[in-house]
Amino acid sequence: MTDYNRLSIRPDEVTDVTRQLDELANRMQHVLETERANLTTIASGQDEVSQRVAHTLNEVHGSFTKASDQGANEIREVSATMRTHAGRISETDLAD
Repeated sequence: MTDYNRLSIRPDEVTDVTRQLDELANRMQHVLETERANLTTIASGQDEVSQRVAHTLNEVHGSFTKASDQGANEIREVSATMRTHAGRISETDLAD
C-alpha cells in the first residue's frame, strides 16, 4: 500500500507558478494604470445629469481600482506564501 501521509512538491514547478502569479498581478495593475485616463469620465456638459453621471462613473472606477489593487496584493501574498511553504517542504524532504 502506498504511503499518502507525506507531502512532496516539485519546487521548480512551484517557482514557475508563483512567477506567473506575480506577473499576472503586475499586468493587472499595469493595465489599470495605463488606462486610467481612458477610464476617467469628464462630464459632457454643465447640467446636473451630465455631472452626476460623470461623478457616478468615476466613483465606480475608483471602487473597481481599489478592489483590483486589493486583488493584485492578494495574488502576490498567495504567491509569496506558496514560495515559503514550498521552500519549507523542500527543506524537510532534503532532511529526510
